[in-house]
Amino acid sequence: MKKFLITTAVVLSTLTLSGCQYFYPNWGATSAPTDEPSASSTPEPSASETSEPTPSASATEQPKGQVGLRVLSSSVDSGAGQITVIAEVADVSEDGGNCTLKLTSGSVTKTLTVKAESNVTDTQCYPFNLPLTGIPSGNASFTVSYESADSIGATSANSLVIP
Repeated sequence: MKKFLITTAVVLSTLTLSGCQYFYPNWGATSAPTDEPSASSTPEPSASETSEPTPSASATEQPKGQVGLRVLSSSVDSGAGQITVIAEVADVSEDGGNCTLKLTSGSVTKTLTVKAESNVTDTQCYPFNLPLTGIPSGNASFTVSYESADSIGATSANSLVIP
């Protein structure tokens, strides 16, 4: 009887664990981004510019829905020479959008745009890896914005210390 119970437990455990692959939402469906993100330096924004993107609505377009973004992690790795920011669009799950990081340090402003993909209940931005090259030391502020065919949104200002 003990052998039967042990055999049954092993078989059930094996079947249960092998079934997990069917419940993972993106198993093998996506791969890492192949495009290398590009960074560009731009002059200090003027007083008329805003950090939040504004939708351009024409008579035939539906207005885009406002979405909330969250910065999950932000760090400066001086050894690797890069800033890493991880963000997500809350309560919207869609593909085809782009996330943009806008970082300002001193008089230097850099932007980096990456793809976004759906993840069950949220939309994940690919990680931002912005090179430290050309960014002066000191306090820096950044925002993350998102835009797709149906949605638009941005975070409030966040801060980092550049060594």
